[in-house]
Amino acid sequence: MERQERTEKDDAQKAKLIFFSLAALVVVLLVWSVAAASKARSERNAAKQELEMVRSDNVKLEQMVKDLTQENENLKKKLAQLETKAKAKPAPAKKKAPAAKKTSKKKSSKTK
Repeated sequence: MERQERTEKDDAQKAKLIFFSLAALVVVLLVWSVAAASKARSERNAAKQELEMVRSDNVKLEQMVKDLTQENENLKKKLAQLETKAKAKPAPAKKKAPAAKKTSKKKSSKTK
């Protein structure tokens, strides 16, 4: 009888050992999953923050492009106006150089 009790105790101890081993494994997996989730959460938050920065930069750049496009259009309009003014004005008359002074020296004819 003593032998059966001993084997029953050994079996109970083996069952406890298996149970505690599984419990320890579950605890290790739980700690690992919490750590991985925390790391993933911090990476997600960093990605969200970067995304918001990129979006705000995008809005600023779009506004700059709109402003520059409007300025470009204004300059094109001014250029067109100046070109039409230049075409409408008559070409400035070229100044004529004063005619060379004629020498009015009379040549005397010598008669023989």
